[in-house]
Amino acid sequence: MLCQCTRAGLYLERKRMKKKLTPVLIITAILVIIAAVWQAKEAATLEDTLLEIDRRTQTERLLALSLPEVQAELNNLLQAESDKMGRHLPFNTANIPQPAGGKADFNRGYFLYAEGKLQFPAEDAGLRESVPSVIWRNIPHQARNPHTSIDDPEARKTEMAGVTTMKVSIAEPTLPEGEELRATGDMEPFFAWTYKGQLVYMRPIRTNAGTAADGFLIDPAKLAAHLIPILQKNGLQAPQIELTIDAAKGNLAPLPLVVKPGQEVDLPNVEERKAALRGTIASAWMISILTVIVLFGLLAFYARVERRRSDFVSAVTHELRTPLTSFVLYTEMLKSGELTAEKEKEYHETLYNESRRLGHLVENVLAYAKLTRGKVRGRQDIGACGKLLPALFAKIKERLNKDGVEMQYTLDSRLQLLSLHTDLLSIEQILLNLADNAVKYAENKKPSVHISVIRTHRMLAIRFSDNGPGIAPELQKDLFRPFSRSAKAESGRKPGVGLGLALSRDMARSIGGDLVLETSSDKGCTFVLTLPLGE
Repeated sequence: MLCQCTRAGLYLERKRMKKKLTPVLIITAILVIIAAVWQAKEAATLEDTLLEIDRRTQTERLLALSLPEVQAELNNLLQAESDKMGRHLPFNTANIPQPAGGKADFNRGYFLYAEGKLQFPAEDAGLRESVPSVIWRNIPHQARNPHTSIDDPEARKTEMAGVTTMKVSIAEPTLPEGEELRATGDMEPFFAWTYKGQLVYMRPIRTNAGTAADGFLIDPAKLAAHLIPILQKNGLQAPQIELTIDAAKGNLAPLPLVVKPGQEVDLPNVEERKAALRGTIASAWMISILTVIVLFGLLAFYARVERRRSDFVSAVTHELRTPLTSFVLYTEMLKSGELTAEKEKEYHETLYNESRRLGHLVENVLAYAKLTRGKVRGRQDIGACGKLLPALFAKIKERLNKDGVEMQYTLDSRLQLLSLHTDLLSIEQILLNLADNAVKYAENKKPSVHISVIRTHRMLAIRFSDNGPGIAPELQKDLFRPFSRSAKAESGRKPGVGLGLALSRDMARSIGGDLVLETSSDKGCTFVLTLPLGE
């Protein structure tokens, strides 16, 4: 009944653990699949994306390197044209002359505004009709208030449809009769402004009759033709120079011009760059795969730990419940005082055996807990094999004989003088655990064990043989797994929690040795405990 309860509890515990782990595994699998798909998509475009960024960066770098040269050339071109005008274009003439040296190809024509009138050199007379009247209307306005917004009559809808008027006169002081117009004060700097593709480069002139102005109109396309070769020489492909309304967006001064790099430049060593990127992408894939493997490994480890915990709780609970039930039952019978002397002796013997079994179980559990926390025995027994081992085997034999186990041991005479550094308590507990299994599975035979000690290469081997039924081949792979019990042990109600062999091997390894199953048949098993010899 108790075994059935235990198996039911174990089943429920595992079912609960499975319900707990299933959503975790599903969510993890979904996240891993999403991450893998996303990474595959990114990896497919990463090479082109990085090359595109590299090209863009290289193009921007070449543009930044070219701008100072372009700016210097622009300043030279503008300075050359403005120097031709001198302090200002001539006043007090019927027709202003063309400045000496002619004009550059990007200069559309000179103009002079003075005393409310616009004047042009004879060669530029056609400029008046070819330029929108808003330009001429705003020259006096800009001369008085440089860098202010353009006064656009169309925006204010003040002009009549189909009628073009030209009103450039503004209220200026009149000259006294006989006095000539002359400039006063220092020369003002040139500035530029634009309107619907027209680019004006002018300066105000302070005179004795108010504000005058002179300057010239610029053809942006022809001016760009002087500057673009500099950009091409520095490696830019199909660069462009365009007029911009918002001067803050321009990157050339003093004109509202913006230089654009145009087509992105070709990179050198593209194949080498791609090869390096492929290596990086492959490394990223490997890291991702390893991460997934580690993640699922951790989940598997967690599931294994949960299962061990469940097995431990179920097995230990059952093993504790059995002797406790016997204690309660037999002590109640002894307390009643109605038993015969023979029954009392039998019950006392049963209680004694159960207490010893319970003590052995608790000792194994505590020892296993210490080993799993990395704690090993600090004790070291040092001495000759011929002195330490016979005393140890005699002690074990005495204990086994009390349990009805026949024991024999042999010690190779060549080991008498060899030194041994080990923990005798650990060896004793390992051998007692092996003997406990021999008793447990004796199956109506009188249990007997034989221990022999031989020397191997720099190791001491203790061979432990019993006369039990042996261990089936399919069970040997899990023989040293904690809390692993065969169906035969469960159905036959064999005591124990499946911890003895796992604990014995861990203890052997903690003192520098090992425990393995050497042979197994229907005539018994042979385990070999190896121990390191002292120097």
